[in-house]
Amino acid sequence: MSQILQHPALGPIKGISLLDKLWQFRSIPYASISQRFARSKVRSDLPKSDNSIYDATHVGPSSIQPRGSARQDAQSNQLPTDGIDEQEQSEDCLRVTITRPLSLERHSVHAKLPVVVFLHGGAFFLGSGERPWLSPLTFCCDALKQARPLLFVSMNYRLGALGFFHSPEASELIPPNNGLHDQIRGFEWIRKHIAGFGGDPDNITAIGQSAGGESLSLHNLSGHEAPLYRRSITLSGSLVTMPPKSPSQHQENFLKQAKGMGIPTEDRSSVEIAQDMCTIDIQKIRETTFVGAPCTSDDVMPYDWPTMQLARSAPSSQVSWLESQIVSSCTYDGSISYIMTSKNEQRKGHAKSFLRIAEELIHNPQSLLDIYNISADDDDPTALLKICQFESDIGFFTAALSQATGSTRTKTYLQLFELGNPFEGLLPQNKFATHTWDIVALLGAFEARLPDHLNTVVREWRKKTIEYITSGTKPCAEWRVAGAALLVDNNEVKSVAKKEFMGKESRLDRLWALAEAEKGEEGCDFLWEGLCRRWLDRGS
Repeated sequence: MSQILQHPALGPIKGISLLDKLWQFRSIPYASISQRFARSKVRSDLPKSDNSIYDATHVGPSSIQPRGSARQDAQSNQLPTDGIDEQEQSEDCLRVTITRPLSLERHSVHAKLPVVVFLHGGAFFLGSGERPWLSPLTFCCDALKQARPLLFVSMNYRLGALGFFHSPEASELIPPNNGLHDQIRGFEWIRKHIAGFGGDPDNITAIGQSAGGESLSLHNLSGHEAPLYRRSITLSGSLVTMPPKSPSQHQENFLKQAKGMGIPTEDRSSVEIAQDMCTIDIQKIRETTFVGAPCTSDDVMPYDWPTMQLARSAPSSQVSWLESQIVSSCTYDGSISYIMTSKNEQRKGHAKSFLRIAEELIHNPQSLLDIYNISADDDDPTALLKICQFESDIGFFTAALSQATGSTRTKTYLQLFELGNPFEGLLPQNKFATHTWDIVALLGAFEARLPDHLNTVVREWRKKTIEYITSGTKPCAEWRVAGAALLVDNNEVKSVAKKEFMGKESRLDRLWALAEAEKGEEGCDFLWEGLCRRWLDRGS
């Protein structure tokens, strides 16, 4: 059933009522671009003619990405694939979907509801806020049950080539980090217009998962003067999650990709090449399958290279407007590498190739092998399982810990997600807290498929998260003050001391000690960038 909202600035907007409790406004444009690769600009109106009602009852487009990406996305994260429909794609993808209570009559006329803004993941390459497993309906209904109603905003932004191509020699045509700048335009639009939907522009909590979490991590260290949001929750995404490129590396990639599209590059300026790229058939752009690489030395990444050491050093560019944050990781974020590598028939001999790289790079490779019980005789599934645990620890947990430790201006809470993924796939059910399962569990799209004991845990975690979003209630003691973390596992949600998950001679403690022994303060970055990422990017 459709409903009409009279927005004071945007005019009448038709939304759709859901579950007799919620009102959803789908695919509302928040920004526009003058031409392909241009910087986006905040919209002040909606694309309608003759002052007609804007129809926001249908799911709009995602960013351009590979065909079949929704099913690929679900499979890569060991999520159910039944009932998945591929979403329309368009360059005109800068849209938000807003979910709010159907009625605000219980609140005073002047009351505004807390706002959640969600940034999806997908390696800056694929994804959408409208993926079915990211539906916010259960989350919003539970907020109503708690008498803590809120507005939920899902934001799409440009991905892949459209969001992250860059030529420093043709920067006016192809500037850096468009996808990240799109997000900033989205937050600006929300702060300007969300009150007309019943939201409070001064009480916004941003949630980002994977690449979305990295995005928030970057915004939190960007030095952006105007406030974008009040609180943030970063799930399995940090400064180092996706490898960036320097401006010169982006220039090399720009020329390489142009050749791949059949654009002449010999004896031509970058501006001429960029002009061709701006008008080439969009299918050529899609076929590049470019995994979005943020560019360093830009407004949103104002440093030479993002590192864990940088996160721990609490740089002066850390924004002052962020009141508090939750920094979280899953204990098996390496699941996405496990699943993708298992399906790659070209990747074999995992233990031996990992051992070979370790022996090339580190002084005491046996220490690392002992921590993870890796043997040259391990078969491929066994070795891969262990190596991806190393990836989870060094690339996700240690990165989250570094960000939590370095956040001196902001109240920071560390969160550990250890709830086993209950769905069938290459990994055993209910055993591994896999990448993306955290946000899926939190939002509740598959709640009807969970056993009762898991639902009990998830609902308690969701309750705490909603309390944090709506009123800033701390989920546990601050990390820098008490060294405590919030643990979500198969049995309960509880506060745990550092010694309970990183005690002396534990796997994580031994890894941290090895990193320091190898390269001192740079040791974690060395093991992540130099060893783990090298193995992930290299065949046997």
